[in-house]
Amino acid sequence: MKVITHKAARATRGKNLTIVWGIHDFPVGKILVALTAEGLCWLGINCGKAKLRENWKGAELVEDNAATAKVARDIARLWPQQLDKLPVPVVLYGTEFQLKVWKELLKVKSGATVTYAHIAGKIGRPAAVRAVGSAVGKNTVSIVVPCHRVVNKTSGIINYGWGPALKIALLKGENAL
Repeated sequence: MKVITHKAARATRGKNLTIVWGIHDFPVGKILVALTAEGLCWLGINCGKAKLRENWKGAELVEDNAATAKVARDIARLWPQQLDKLPVPVVLYGTEFQLKVWKELLKVKSGATVTYAHIAGKIGRPAAVRAVGSAVGKNTVSIVVPCHRVVNKTSGIINYGWGPALKIALLKGENAL
């Protein structure tokens, strides 16, 4: 999978962007797929335009289910084992630290889980466990950038931006639980 990165703060990442979006079926609910001219920039779960707008302030949002249908079908077809073969580029907008964390998440294979401390160590910042947790929580391309595979070292599963039940469903779908 090709990954394109842009350094940008959350407040400014939508400026001068047109984002085409649509809502589609997925094995554990509905996904909101959002595309820029470069590729997949956002994937939300069981949400609508308001959540997209919250995350892409200043972007022009164009609803077009037909334009996002193929990418949504590809994501559903390739999940859980082959998302690394996604034919559309994944476009990540974040701070330098967030981009490091998200790139490391892409290395976590389906069926596996890692801790926040593991990710912190892998990016060379072993003391930045809480900052890693924050970056994981700000992931813009859920499922494809598998933030759901990061767990708390003591309890195994913790809260998830799309809800703990959905995190459990995703991990069960990947045979990680």
